[in-house]
Amino acid sequence: MSSRDLIERVRKALGDRYTVITAVGRGGNASIFGAYDQAGQRVAIKVLHPELAVSVAADRFLREIRYASQLNHPHIARLLDSGESDYLLWFAMPYLPGETLRQVLRREARLPVDRATRIACEVLDALGYAHQHGIAHRDIKPDNIVLCPEGAVLVDLGIARAIATSGDDRVTRSGFVVGTEEYMSPEQAAGAPDVDGRTDLYSLGVVLFEALAGRPPFSSVSAAAVLDMHQHQKPPDVRSLRRDVPKGISPVLTRALAKQREERWQTAAAMAGELRPFAVGVGGGE
Repeated sequence: MSSRDLIERVRKALGDRYTVITAVGRGGNASIFGAYDQAGQRVAIKVLHPELAVSVAADRFLREIRYASQLNHPHIARLLDSGESDYLLWFAMPYLPGETLRQVLRREARLPVDRATRIACEVLDALGYAHQHGIAHRDIKPDNIVLCPEGAVLVDLGIARAIATSGDDRVTRSGFVVGTEEYMSPEQAAGAPDVDGRTDLYSLGVVLFEALAGRPPFSSVSAAAVLDMHQHQKPPDVRSLRRDVPKGISPVLTRALAKQREERWQTAAAMAGELRPFAVGVGGGE
């Protein structure tokens, strides 16, 4: 289905609730549209790719993400609405004014240490809250972190879990749920069914490493090679790639990127506590 055909289908399906203006982009699991709700507020509507939606039990998917929509945290994008219309599975979130971390890294390559660690601390605050409510994000990557005027905002919380728990075997085989290989934890790379919040702390460690070093700890033209590296190869010391990174950050990243979950940070708060002194303006740290 072409993007023009899809936007027309979305407009027809959601026309009684939203005025769909434009196609914004295509992510790993969904196409994104800019729209206005009936009150005139700007929203972003994400529609699961049709080839993915056919492998997902719609009622269970919607039940899962409605649970996630109850979360209320300043660094989490709220899920405002969701549903199934004309066989399209969709959810709506507020329009966020800002660029994704991915867009910023494409332009700037490496961030100042204080800015990178501040973003990480804000995301960790969001993850700590989500984990306390029993939800792991499962797809932490720069594309899912939006840098708004008030700080970093995590998007798509609960979506990967909803797809995984409501999808049939075809979902896993199709490669939709596995996430982005550069940011996957060893247990995700191995296909473990029991991922928990510690997978997010690993993935955020990868994101912070990339924001500081200009590249992820593991990279290859082969996705399979990257997955193998996550499981078996020791990550480089970030200071070997960027000398001005403070010495105290290296052990934080080393622990975040431990292969065994038991050897990582066990809570987002513990990891944030070690990073906060390097993040000017977070919690009074300098």
